Amino acid sequence: MHIALINGSPAVLAVVNNRVVGTVAFEVSDGKVASLRGIAAADRLARLNEAWRQHEPDAPVINAW
Repeated sequence: MHIALINGSPAVLAVVNNRVVGTVAFEVSDGKVASLRGIAAADRLARLNEAWRQHEPDAPVINAW
């Protein structure tokens, strides 16, 4: 699990073998989580995977705890 921004919204990426397999994006309103949006569609994940390969990821969230 990695923390990221997707279209300006905070998100958690599930990454397996350096490949994004799913995400949950958080819509925030007035400093509170207003909704969650899961992303699992292959075409959207393909775009995320391209962006993932182009940046140096931080340590996984679980390692940061």
